[in-house]
Order: sequence, then structure tokens, then C-alpha cells
Amino acid sequence: MTPEQIKQMQEQQEKQKKEVTTVKALNEKLAAANAAIQGQDYDTAIAALNEANQMDSGRDLIWFKLGDAYRLSANKQTDPAEKQKRLDSAVQSYQKAVELKQGVTNDKDPNAAKSLAAYYNNLAEAYAKAGKTDDAVKTYAQAAQIDPPSAGQYYFNTGAVLTNSGKVDDAISAFDKVIAADPNRADAYYWKGVNLIGKATLQGEKMVAPPGTAEAFQKYLELQPTGTYADPAKQMLASIGASVETSFGAKKKPAPKK
Repeated sequence: MTPEQIKQMQEQQEKQKKEVTTVKALNEKLAAANAAIQGQDYDTAIAALNEANQMDSGRDLIWFKLGDAYRLSANKQTDPAEKQKRLDSAVQSYQKAVELKQGVTNDKDPNAAKSLAAYYNNLAEAYAKAGKTDDAVKTYAQAAQIDPPSAGQYYFNTGAVLTNSGKVDDAISAFDKVIAADPNRADAYYWKGVNLIGKATLQGEKMVAPPGTAEAFQKYLELQPTGTYADPAKQMLASIGASVETSFGAKKKPAPKK
């Protein structure tokens, strides 16, 4: 070997040694942060992850976990300004995680797309908590595009955000996408029904709901006759004068005429 080749080999060995040391230290910080998050000690987690970023700011997982810590810590804040500050920090951390993850994502890693979509999902949740509904919806859409097998969940999250924002028509469209992706997801029918009944009108003392409202609640009850939303679904049906139709203990009745 030439002196130059020997020098290059030594430099490579030194680089590998440094990488091993760095990874070990980062894993220790990450483990400490995960334990703190589990214990809801979010400030300790934030401190550990910021220390990790000082060691090496190019690790997407560290930024992702930092985003989680900031987002979760925001829920515990009583000062609105501090809560907003932490949500902004969560958004910035997730954005950095996405940027770094995009730089290393490749077709050879079967989990790369799913991980990137998860980053987008949590970024969207931070946007939603910060009141940035449009940004949240766009970001959930990116997650769905990247990870089609999980698209139904991202559409459901979209529908939830839109429901909370009072965007009824958009929420209904989102839950329709969930149903198209997974026709047996009961809660999608329930929340579609909730949004539809929000468009109901009064004719005298009678509540008149849009077409499809009763069917949505009835489908929920067919799929989950004793589910979490079974009683509210029955109450909603009663409020619009529709019958409860389930396959639980009785023959299914014909659909009511419109």
C-alpha cells in the first residue's frame, strides 16, 4: 500500500470509530428521552433530545422524537402562549425530521415510506393542535399518498380534524374516503353520520336529515351493535325518526323510503 492509501485507510477507521461512539451516545439520549416521555416528563425528554442534536443534528429519528415531546408537552400547558410556542417547536422539529428522512428514503427499504408517512402524520397532528387546519389536511394527504396501505387511517385523521373545525362537507368527503379504503371500519360511518346530521333542517318540530344519514348510523350499528358509539347512534336515529336496523338478534329491515 502506498502512504496515501494507508492514510486514507486510517482516516476511514477513525471515522468509523467516531461513528460508533456517536451512535452509542445518541442511543443513550434517545433511551432516556423515551423513558421520560413514557413517564410524561416531557421537559426532561426535550432536554435529552436537544443534547442529542448538539452531538449530531442530522438524525431524523431524534428530530421526530423531539417533535413528539414538544407536541405532547403542549397539552400540559395552562398558558396559551407557552402552549402555542411548544406546538410551533413541534412543527419545526417534525419538518426537520421529514427533510432528513426524505434525504435517506429509498426503494430498497420497505419500511422507509411507512416511516416517512408517520412523520407526516404527526406533523399534521401538530398543525391541527395549533389551529392550522388547512396545513394539517394537506399534510395528512401527503402521508396517505406516501403510504397507500395506511391511507384509510390518514383519511380518518383528516375527517376528525375537519369535524373539529366545523368543516362538515369536507369531513363527510374524508370519511367517504375512509369507507372506500375500509368498508368495515364502523367509526367512519358513525362520524359521517354525525357530520350529516349537522346539516339537518327543521320542518316544524321535525328534524329532517340529509340523505344517507340514517344509513350511516345503521351501518355503524350493523358493524358494531354494542360498540362505543352504539347508544349515541341509536339516539341520533331516534332524533330523525329513523328505525334502528342491525343484524344483532333480528332480521334486517328494509331501508326506509326517502
